[in-house]
Amino acid sequence: MRGAIICIGDELISGRVAEENSQYAAARLAPLGFEVAWVTLVGDDMQAITASLELALASCDFVLVTGGLGATDDDITAEAAGRFFGLAMAESRRMVQNLKACFAEVGLEVPPGAEKMAWLPDGAQVLDRTCAGFKLTTPQEQPVYFLPGVPGEMRRLFRGQVLPALIQRFLPDQAVLSAKLTVFGLGESQVARRLRGLTTGHPEAAVGFYPVFPEEQVVITVREAQPARAGEILRELEAEAVRRLEGFVVAIGEDSIVDVVAQRMIAENLSLALAESCTGGLIGHRLTAVAGASEFFERGLVVYSNRAKEELLGVSARTLIEHGAVSAATAAEMAAGVREKSAVDLGLSVTGIAGPGGGTPEKPVGTVFFGLAAANGVRSQGQRFMGSRSQVKAQAAETALDWLRRYLQDHAFLHSA
Repeated sequence: MRGAIICIGDELISGRVAEENSQYAAARLAPLGFEVAWVTLVGDDMQAITASLELALASCDFVLVTGGLGATDDDITAEAAGRFFGLAMAESRRMVQNLKACFAEVGLEVPPGAEKMAWLPDGAQVLDRTCAGFKLTTPQEQPVYFLPGVPGEMRRLFRGQVLPALIQRFLPDQAVLSAKLTVFGLGESQVARRLRGLTTGHPEAAVGFYPVFPEEQVVITVREAQPARAGEILRELEAEAVRRLEGFVVAIGEDSIVDVVAQRMIAENLSLALAESCTGGLIGHRLTAVAGASEFFERGLVVYSNRAKEELLGVSARTLIEHGAVSAATAAEMAAGVREKSAVDLGLSVTGIAGPGGGTPEKPVGTVFFGLAAANGVRSQGQRFMGSRSQVKAQAAETALDWLRRYLQDHAFLHSA
């Protein structure tokens, strides 16, 4: 079960866009026993694409190709596939219907030029109800999947169409089950160390690790002839992994940490207001990406300056002078102030130095303080993050969400510092 992944796009080989799709696919294939022989990046070049397909199919049982399925002139993957397979290009009625349905969902008609996406190699199998994605098969029965380069679309098709088909094709007598744990607060080496030996005694199981900054994700996979037994083993290993990772598992399955927070806020009928300084509204952005956020999220204030902290939150000038804007005392007053002025159950605050400048020996770049206020008190605490400005902001936002998650899991978190 040997495969190759070909990622197409001038933006990839120029370094303008980071390639994510191969890592995502490989991390899910490896635990199942699929060997990814190689991954290659190819520009939007007809000869390079066909040469890569020839090389891959000479030594692999299956191939995944991502990118180049759009409507612009440089999207030539479908045409290259047709040339390689010796197939004429034809308008796919199924893809035409898919395109109309995709644009109708957002109240639009198919724009001029987009119909190019419906022209596929004659006989290509369209994958699911999607605007891009198809499959061709060689005379030697090697499946070749052509997937969108957009990570969200690629992942949806890979997870829902490609992986189940590969399992059915190459593992027909096996029940294959998997579980995903999202971890925050531990590095990859720490996660691996805690889970060392997890599958001892279970040769039918495997564990994969991969970073999705600022989180780490763990995938546990079980291959077993008997579905009931596979489920039993998976539940046992998942529970043991959660135990070993203590409180650092922030979500299970396809849920995110924001999903977990939203579900628990709604279940407890709690309301929330944010006071963000260094994160600049990033926490609010992440929360409002979840449908139903209006049921618990009342407001978010970006209080970047000291004047804003004083006027909008009631932070005292004395606190700012004596402790500074980046301090536990200021974070506590920010959280309490936004809670009181918004008349909500919980107030959450963040204030810090994202960099690259502004740090001092006492408060270096990456220093961030958090505050959480509830009816029975306020907790505030600082933490140091490493990385670029955007990485510090991302880690700060994730930590703030994790504070909410921990509080909602056990309200004693407010007084456990």
